[in-house]
Amino acid sequence: MLNNKMKLKPLATLFSMGAISLFLSGCNQANSEETAPIVKPVKLMQVPDNAQHQYDSFIAKIDATERAGLSFQVAGEIEHIFVKMGSQVSKGQTLAKLDPTDYQLALDAKQAEFDLANTAYQRAKTLFGKKLISTDDFDQRETEYKAAKSALEQAKTDLTYTHIVAPFDGVISISFSEEHQVVGANQPVFNLINNKVMDVVFTIPVTYVESHGLQHVSQSSLSVKMDSHKQIQIPATFKEISTKPDADTNSYRASVTIERPQSLNLLSGMTGQVQLLKQQGAQGIVLSDSAWVSKSDSTGTIFRYDSQSKIINAVTVGLDNSGKVVSGLNAGDWVVEAGVEQLVSGQQVKAWVKEGGI
Repeated sequence: MLNNKMKLKPLATLFSMGAISLFLSGCNQANSEETAPIVKPVKLMQVPDNAQHQYDSFIAKIDATERAGLSFQVAGEIEHIFVKMGSQVSKGQTLAKLDPTDYQLALDAKQAEFDLANTAYQRAKTLFGKKLISTDDFDQRETEYKAAKSALEQAKTDLTYTHIVAPFDGVISISFSEEHQVVGANQPVFNLINNKVMDVVFTIPVTYVESHGLQHVSQSSLSVKMDSHKQIQIPATFKEISTKPDADTNSYRASVTIERPQSLNLLSGMTGQVQLLKQQGAQGIVLSDSAWVSKSDSTGTIFRYDSQSKIINAVTVGLDNSGKVVSGLNAGDWVVEAGVEQLVSGQQVKAWVKEGGI
């Protein structure tokens, strides 16, 4: 019997120690559950980038401010073409020329006729001064001299017409002729457009003009973005707008002028967007009343959320006269939009996500 009691004693001891261990473990777990921080969900708002939302955009197309159809003013065979379609040219640059042989011969002949008429006229003037010839004879020599002089000037002009010269800086948009081709007077040879200063044409819906007025369009800050170079914003100057809408499109036709950036090759017909500034000056950020921890006339306090640490911090922001935030926040910042009275600075939170069906 004594031996049985001695055997049961170690078992009881082991049982007691296990019970104590389980009790202590349960206490630790209970303590752990009681001290674990509660991460509160909050409604967040991201500060918008006003620079990307302050423009109204309208579909547009480039149209040349200056354009010219170039041709020879006399007929002949094209001896040489110095430029190709797409070539940049400067004002006064020779673009093409005709074979000048016939016009040079004509000039030489008119020069000889003029020299003869001029000699006769000078002699007649001397004789008439000495009363040795009649008035009729003098008038005849003077008339012949003037006619010969006029014919000579025309021959000189015809010779210059054997060259096509660029009337302004621009680009050859179309070439119609080739070397050694015989062309008539005023037959098109090139189209030249000015692509340094260009018009951009766009349409504005009637509803927009009714809401903002024609004066808003003409006096706003304007810019252009081309579809082929959306990363580049080109300053634009208002040129004109129609005062009567198009009945078919129910819109007003307007145009602005731009100076082509040297890095861009812009041509007539290319498409883009005209951007019209909605509002001049600083835009400001509007926050809901529930976002304010405190607020005065010129400053206020809100909670800014750090997406990396998941912690909120109180920040002071500057306000304008209308209560909009104008300093203290940057585009892309997250702020707590509601429930701020239950939060403290330095607290860890999580973004509240609306569940489906709620």
